[in-house]
Amino acid sequence: FKADLASYRRRFPQLNDGSNHADKATGEIHRRSRSGVTIALRKRPIFDYELDRGDYDVVSIDNRSRTEEDICVVHKAEMHADMQQKLMKHVSVPLTAAFDEQCTDDSIYRHVAQPLVLEALNGRVATIMMFGQTGSGKSFTISGIEQRAVSSIFDAVDTSGQMPVSLQFVELCGSREINDLLSKRSNETVKLADQDDGTCKMLGAITIQVASADALMDAIRGGKSRRATEATDKNGTSSRSHSVCQIRIGQGCLNLLDLAGSERRGDSLYHDSQRQKESAEINASLWALKECIRAKSNHSSRIPYRSSTLTRILKESFESTDARNLCVIACVAPNATDTEHTIETLRTISTICGVEDKIVETKSEAILENAASDEKAPRANLVLPKQWNPEQLKAFLVKKKLKKILLKPDTDGKSIMKMSTLNIKTMLVEGRDAECAKALFDALRNENDRVNSKIKAERKKTLEMKKRQRALA
Repeated sequence: FKADLASYRRRFPQLNDGSNHADKATGEIHRRSRSGVTIALRKRPIFDYELDRGDYDVVSIDNRSRTEEDICVVHKAEMHADMQQKLMKHVSVPLTAAFDEQCTDDSIYRHVAQPLVLEALNGRVATIMMFGQTGSGKSFTISGIEQRAVSSIFDAVDTSGQMPVSLQFVELCGSREINDLLSKRSNETVKLADQDDGTCKMLGAITIQVASADALMDAIRGGKSRRATEATDKNGTSSRSHSVCQIRIGQGCLNLLDLAGSERRGDSLYHDSQRQKESAEINASLWALKECIRAKSNHSSRIPYRSSTLTRILKESFESTDARNLCVIACVAPNATDTEHTIETLRTISTICGVEDKIVETKSEAILENAASDEKAPRANLVLPKQWNPEQLKAFLVKKKLKKILLKPDTDGKSIMKMSTLNIKTMLVEGRDAECAKALFDALRNENDRVNSKIKAERKKTLEMKKRQRALA
């Protein structure tokens, strides 16, 4: 599989070219977005322990082929039903912006998050949320955004001196329970109440007024330390709740969300009943979120924000008429063992933005055994004598122990195959030995027949593979 994937990437050098949007001006990515929803993707690096266990990178990013969108390609390795034939297919997903593993937190903030922070500073509502498989880098990325956003906010506040800054920080556990992460009492719960002005107020949630960047970051760190975690197979401190960090700056509001790690039903087969219930509620809230975001992007007159506590808290963001105020950053793991999770994440965010019909999935293609070599380079034992260079011809003579043949420096397979027995005798054989000339003539023809026979057999095998591939499709 790794050899076939390397061959594929050589054919398409724009994949993982390392551009990382370095040539894009701040805000350009959001101008690409449709209906105010920006879909960004970040691919994390593959870790050394994953490489040590034989895993490999199956996610490629293309920032060059198109001007209005980027492409994420997932290379899915499969086995035929007979468990003998190896197959590979490629799933391509268009995105507003995609960043490969070389990108930095500064790059993510500058191109994706900073324009939304400026929206909040200008009195609007802006929301940034992280989505993806457990262990894909959601919490790491949101932490980098939080630090830079807080710094930008107080740079602006210190300049104006007129905008109060406040913080509310809650976690959503299950379908109804809301816990205040700023309260030191673990049993402190929060209720939601819709207001006449269209907002949704969190009753019982502590609101902290902050006067400096350090104070705000300390409050956010304190809230994170209280967030419910429980070990999973992927991450020993995987969050089993959604967190909503709501920063109000004057009349503006910045929502920073770290969504619970998404899990497929099959991943929780061995969880206890409580964990299975949590996973079902997490997936249900993500589905409600998807429906609301999609309704907003389609300019629907009715947004079903009452479907979950998560969407009720984000009511302002869904009902806002300001353009480009909502961004979903999907994080994906690159390793082959997480291929299904990565594809599921990409399908979900494509559905969120209403571009699922633009996903391109190739048919499964059979992997040839010699995929590691250049496709155009024939295998050494399948080279016809007429294609030999002088060195290959000399090696053949040594193998056949034809010591009386005296080759000229430029004599190659093409020229010698044109010679008759008489030509070989008079031009190449020491002492004009007729038997030696005939032996070389016959050996060249026999070798030609042997190689031709193998080439035909390889062609037949390839045709059979293609027939099996068509049958699978």
